[in-house]
Amino acid sequence: MYNCKVFQECGTASMTLLNNDYKNLKEIADDLGLTYQQVADLSSRKEKKKYQQFKYFPEISITRIPQKKSNQLNNE
Repeated sequence: MYNCKVFQECGTASMTLLNNDYKNLKEIADDLGLTYQQVADLSSRKEKKKYQQFKYFPEISITRIPQKKSNQLNNE
């Protein structure tokens, strides 16, 4: 599972445009209207890409949500 958050910093305030959980990166790509490769690039970026440094570019944060293994769920 992944969480995708799209937000824009507006001075001292922050406006959240999207904050949803998805099963995979393909679902995120479909929802955002991006290609799978673009979403994979965003989820694995180590540093900001050149196109993400524009003044009004929204921040896109994609984080993996760790899943518990099935045997851990049965033991709880």
